[in-house]
Amino acid sequence: MISIWPHRSYGVVILLLLGCFLNYSYFFWHVDDASTVTTKEGELLPIYSFPPIYAGKEIPHLTPVDPSTLIPIGVDPIDEAHRHGYLHIGHCLFIMDASGLLLFLKRSPDVVTCPSTWSILGEHSNVGEKAQDTVSRGIEEELGLQHIIRHEAHETKDSSFTAAFQTIDKDTIYVGIQNVTQYPLYYIRHYGPRLDNRIDSQLTYLWLARLPKRHDEIQIKLDDEVADHKWISLEEFSDWVEADARGDIKTYEEEMNILQQHHERQKDDGPPSGDFCHHTIRSLYAKGLDNLKKLIL
Repeated sequence: MISIWPHRSYGVVILLLLGCFLNYSYFFWHVDDASTVTTKEGELLPIYSFPPIYAGKEIPHLTPVDPSTLIPIGVDPIDEAHRHGYLHIGHCLFIMDASGLLLFLKRSPDVVTCPSTWSILGEHSNVGEKAQDTVSRGIEEELGLQHIIRHEAHETKDSSFTAAFQTIDKDTIYVGIQNVTQYPLYYIRHYGPRLDNRIDSQLTYLWLARLPKRHDEIQIKLDDEVADHKWISLEEFSDWVEADARGDIKTYEEEMNILQQHHERQKDDGPPSGDFCHHTIRSLYAKGLDNLKKLIL
């Protein structure tokens, strides 16, 4: 009679190896304290925690934070990062042409987040990306320019650098890019019950990217989610932010009163309103505006 025990032993070994593999995979892709296991599909963001100096403290919106002090704790999909308020890194880019005009983009009415509102370029840092890499990728994806020099950017101590791009008509342009603030700013937005109590907790770099020509001399191709765009002066941007803030106050106060009457217990930073989607993002742009004036004027 042929014994079946060796075959059973092989089966047990295979099951044990499979179990170890699955446990390892779970550990590798799981973010500490997260409620779900991530996959390789979709955009993965590096997730961080603040250093011990901030332990137990509520960090105010737009607080400057040295990014070198952040503690990496894993990776998670962008949706999970926003659903649970995991700290991640993002970048906002002011694009300025040679005549001093700034680019603003109007989002499509079909997008889920902030439809039909105006913004500047924005990108999240993906896994393995340096800040300069994310900025160059954002310009490439949002403006339709091909980044042709990826490892020869001339960086300085203040993180400013020059990157080369090729336009649609094969013209090579060199874009000067510099930080608008000394350190990135902590951006925090509580969306409240209207959006499943999502939280956007992001350390946000503000950048100025200077094009070497006027915008009408450079062929660009905007992202498909852009419904419209315009180039305006720094003074027009300043007037726009101020006017938008004045028009937003009544809407925001009325909404907050309604929430209080219904005894909502979750944090809520107010409803979408204004040309820039909501007052939280507008305050970030306003901070960038103040620093742009110091750099340019």
